[in-house]
Amino acid sequence: MDKKIIQVSFVGMDPTEALKKYTLEKILKKENLLEEATKVEVVLKEQTYSRGIENDFRVNMDVYLPKALVRVEESGPEMYANIDKATDVLFRRLKRYNDQKAHWEGQESWRVLEAEVAQQTLSDGPEIDLEDYSDYVPKIAKRKIADDMSPLEEGEAIERMELMGYDQYLFRSKNTNKISMIYRRKHGGYGLVEPPDDLA
Repeated sequence: MDKKIIQVSFVGMDPTEALKKYTLEKILKKENLLEEATKVEVVLKEQTYSRGIENDFRVNMDVYLPKALVRVEESGPEMYANIDKATDVLFRRLKRYNDQKAHWEGQESWRVLEAEVAQQTLSDGPEIDLEDYSDYVPKIAKRKIADDMSPLEEGEAIERMELMGYDQYLFRSKNTNKISMIYRRKHGGYGLVEPPDDLA
């Protein structure tokens, strides 16, 4: 792996060679997991609006792979500890990606058992009464426009969601060609939301 593909930048704080060197050492510890990476972006950020609060510092790591993006975000009061936690999570996700390599390369089809089981049990749970949210005004924290809506199998959508650390993932289903959403259920397993057939 070419070490030049790793970019470390600082936002809201003075760049220090010690932090940059520590970050690179931690990432290169498992260099073998990054063999297919085309780019690694690390942003070390001091969140000045939360200064004095427990999440002063934040680490964002994005690893670009030929078929997927692996994303990790960690925040806390100590930057070195955040880097340690972020790289641990990153290595687990990269190992997961590598373990599924035959699927990503199209040599094996994606298993969809988890999604199918979750979909069958979706309506089995008890109904929950909604509280009164008449005074609630929702705020959008982040808006992202999906630039690639290539059709995916449910199993691949689950893997993409897990690699990016999301709780849900919007995708176009390869089986139905519908815009669908896979999500992690609170008590385990995955759920799949699809629009009805008559919805245009």
